[in-house]
Amino acid sequence: MYDLIIVGGGPAGISASIYAARKKMNFLLVSRDIGGQVLTSGNIENYLGFSEVDGVQLVERMIEHMNRFKISPLSDEVTAIEKMDKGFRLKTLSGKTLEARTLLLCTGSEHRKLGVPGEKEFTGFGVSYCYTCDAPFYRGKSVVVVGGGNAGFEAAEQLLQYAKHITIIELTDTLRADEILKEKVLSSDKVKVLLRHGVKEIKGDSQKGVTAVVLEDLERGEVYEYPTDGVFVEIGLVPNTDIVENLDVLRNDRKEIIVDCNNRTSEKGVYAAGDCTNVVAKQIITAAGEGAKALLSVYHDLTYGYHS
Repeated sequence: MYDLIIVGGGPAGISASIYAARKKMNFLLVSRDIGGQVLTSGNIENYLGFSEVDGVQLVERMIEHMNRFKISPLSDEVTAIEKMDKGFRLKTLSGKTLEARTLLLCTGSEHRKLGVPGEKEFTGFGVSYCYTCDAPFYRGKSVVVVGGGNAGFEAAEQLLQYAKHITIIELTDTLRADEILKEKVLSSDKVKVLLRHGVKEIKGDSQKGVTAVVLEDLERGEVYEYPTDGVFVEIGLVPNTDIVENLDVLRNDRKEIIVDCNNRTSEKGVYAAGDCTNVVAKQIITAAGEGAKALLSVYHDLTYGYHS
């Protein structure tokens, strides 16, 4: 039985694993990949120590750090967790059974879907959730970016290098992106913003892929078709927390795991960090810091037997 199993290999899980290795704990990091959403983050300008770094490059540096401490993650996915008398039993996708005294959940989140007709059918064929992966395919084309927050404006910023025209669709009457991002994007004559608009449907055909979106102007109450070659969906994240359903782990109405200031959950022996929690700031640097803090809490509780 391990002292600790860390579930998830994003910045929170990586940071926690480095701290666990430094504490010489008997632990295991389980993740289907290393890097999480950082791998698709594009250029990052707000990670301490790097004025500008590509997401892939940042993950490479994180992996180098892990290698220095000889951390060998198990490449697998945890599918179920059950409570035992003195710990937890985990089942993985490959059929493995793992046991640990404590758990640190760093399961992150995934992109929220629009849930409209045509979205599923054209995913990968005109509908994208990864601007760093797909922006180059839209050279000289017109695209729609759904979402007026940081994620939407980061997508638009990258698309400026390729697309001939970018329309940002925002459901509310406010653009929530950071001012520096808004300045960069809105200064381009390639960009158009439609506030108080919602996407009702995505249209296309089997040959061309996406050809249009059906928009609703909430102010005027009009529904109309808007031509486009692609749709980038950037409307937020959904936490990956379904695996705690068999535990006494409290979640809020957004399904985020509720943690205290030391990353403890409502279930003794279970801790959480990063985007899967109710911590407001969903940032790479925040996740890394929360992972470190959570590990120190685990170590403290295992060593001194304290839990509140």
